[in-house]
Amino acid sequence: MAVALPPTHRPRDNLYVLFLLSYIPIIIFFDSLQFYPAGLAPGSLLQLHEWYTKHFNDQLVISQPAWFRLFTLTEPLYQLPVAVWAVWALRSKSYNAPANLLLWATVCCGTTITCVFEFYHNQLMSNQEKLVLIAMYGSYALIFGGIGVDMFCRIQKVLKAAAAPAEQKTALVS
Repeated sequence: MAVALPPTHRPRDNLYVLFLLSYIPIIIFFDSLQFYPAGLAPGSLLQLHEWYTKHFNDQLVISQPAWFRLFTLTEPLYQLPVAVWAVWALRSKSYNAPANLLLWATVCCGTTITCVFEFYHNQLMSNQEKLVLIAMYGSYALIFGGIGVDMFCRIQKVLKAAAAPAEQKTALVS
């Protein structure tokens, strides 16, 4: 079992935990609303969803193309469980965190960037609506991308350290 470092020694992990703690309720109470059984979605969440679609004219949420429904299905089935686990993993400095979060961040970033691309090319929204949605979704894509790059670098650092003794042995034999 890994010994947890004091929070001041892992500021990026603390930022990721704060981000995840804010992202988890969004998945549960907003992004997954379409998967709630009929009649079980609280009225206040339905009203919030209606306000969002009217206020932002998010054509993906309004029209629900098949590929977007698949992307949103990844949220309760994959993104949410990994995000909940990652809060624990980052706080306990789990050795599994970088590999799992690299995959998670790649999925999240890829699906979000696809939405940004779709907004950019959408003909049913004004330029102002596009700009607002691209900024909203894009900020998430940047966060996911940043987490992914950080986790990739952590994995590379471990692999490099593990390869160093093998490279030294090879140099001695040659």
